[in-house]
Amino acid sequence: MKFFEDNNKKEPEIRNKEMSFAEILRKLELNLGELGTGLGSSNLLFMAVELLLLSEAEVGPKIALIEEVEAHIHPQAQLRVIKHFEKNANKTGMQYIFTSHSPVLAASIHLESIIFIYNKQAYPMKKGQTKLEAEDYEFLERFLDATKANMFFAQGVIFVEGDAENLLLPAIAEVIDRPLHRYGVSIINVGNLAFKRYSSIFLRTNKIKLMNFPVAIITDLDLKPTDYYNNPCYFKIDEDLNKQIADLYEIDEVNSDLEAIYIQINDVLNKSKTLYGKKFKEKLSEHEQKQKLKEIEAKLGELLKSAEHNFDEYKVKVENEIKERYFHNVEQTRVFISQPWTLEHSIASSNLSHEFEDVLLESHYTEESNRKKQKKEWAITLEQNLRATKVYNFLLNKGVSKSVVAQKFAQYLLKHRQEAKELLVKDKQLQHLIDAIKHVTGGEDGEV
Repeated sequence: MKFFEDNNKKEPEIRNKEMSFAEILRKLELNLGELGTGLGSSNLLFMAVELLLLSEAEVGPKIALIEEVEAHIHPQAQLRVIKHFEKNANKTGMQYIFTSHSPVLAASIHLESIIFIYNKQAYPMKKGQTKLEAEDYEFLERFLDATKANMFFAQGVIFVEGDAENLLLPAIAEVIDRPLHRYGVSIINVGNLAFKRYSSIFLRTNKIKLMNFPVAIITDLDLKPTDYYNNPCYFKIDEDLNKQIADLYEIDEVNSDLEAIYIQINDVLNKSKTLYGKKFKEKLSEHEQKQKLKEIEAKLGELLKSAEHNFDEYKVKVENEIKERYFHNVEQTRVFISQPWTLEHSIASSNLSHEFEDVLLESHYTEESNRKKQKKEWAITLEQNLRATKVYNFLLNKGVSKSVVAQKFAQYLLKHRQEAKELLVKDKQLQHLIDAIKHVTGGEDGEV
């Protein structure tokens, strides 16, 4: 080596660096032997090593706390991880406490294992802590999927019963300047009338420590207006013969009790559906069949005449029953009801009725001439509620998809949001939707 003195020879050599054992350990690396291993895989590997270390401990409690267990891990891997932890817990007696923002994980574990954090308070979902019954837990185990489990990460929830409301509400909220995503509000489509099971999750049995979590339930009153029954084309006639057809025209004297009157109306309608059964056709000529249909219409008219003046009273009774069933005004749960029939009927009788009719016709007819013809037929009816009934029955009888109509109507609202807002905020028929949105976004004074 020319760089060193001749009288101080140095011989270079390659050998292991002298390090302490601790230094050697710090230099070791654990990996999967792959190029480009992602953060998710690294997290899984790290958890596995930590669990191995924890399982070897012979002293101290067997408890593991894992923050954001789903970090960088795709949904299928999340499921594998949580299933492993469940199996391991049963086998070793280890207790695991996770924090998570994953609806996939929330939906995959038992509801009783969830502790909901709201307003810096912890609310266990265990039996006896909520308003849920034992069978409710079983029901939710079957149907609480990831799309519904996102309610555990929201600041407010709107429960709806169908796709139409699910598609329309975000658009309406946008139009009235209360976009739901800005308020952390989730819409949960329960797909049926299981509102009680879902809303009970957020209601507490402990009166001292109430959750007061804002919940809005939007449902239909589902009472057909009396004008629905005034036209025989509004109910379909099928091919099945009812055994009671012979008694169809021997209806008892109308009871003064309104509920009994409605039972009779439905009874007449159900029997009238069998008017064209095969045996009935054999017994009566076409002329006689028409005469019988007229008798049915006349009998309906009598029943309706006696019931119509009390319709509002009956409507209030049904509304109160629905509210009581779904815990209206219990903590921060509120029930908002379309009246008197369904959401689509309410829109058809609202300030946006003409726009809704156009969307409905565009969803059904490809030819503009057909749309104009139908619109002209509706225009003959000047009474708004009766026209709404005809429009809604068109939707039902033509088999037009409510979801498609709702989606297109939502698009219309967003495209014409300024004029739509002016109509929406003044509309009594759609007031229940506006009030529901306001409830979960901070009441009347909520700001965007």
